[in-house]
Amino acid sequence: MIAGLGHGPPDVMEVHMTTKKNSVHVFVNRKRLEVDHHSMTGAELLVAAGFEGQGWDLLSLQGEGDPSGGEVILATADLQLKNGDRFRVIPGNRTFGA
Repeated sequence: MIAGLGHGPPDVMEVHMTTKKNSVHVFVNRKRLEVDHHSMTGAELLVAAGFEGQGWDLLSLQGEGDPSGGEVILATADLQLKNGDRFRVIPGNRTFGA
């Protein structure tokens, strides 16, 4: 019998079987994104999530329902990513309520 198989909840086993050994999964605009590095800049995370160019703002969330709206992350900021980290990307040229 292979160790770990048949023991524990199925969702835990599924995560171990579908993720790469050194990868991290984060959420950007509620979509799961798997990245190969635990450390990257804000700009690198934007590109990995499919947002190219300088017209985007990256915000770090303290959970999905973060009432603060998130903390702005600079493109040059070094991020230490952990599984389950959540981010929001919004247009940098926004004029909400104007």
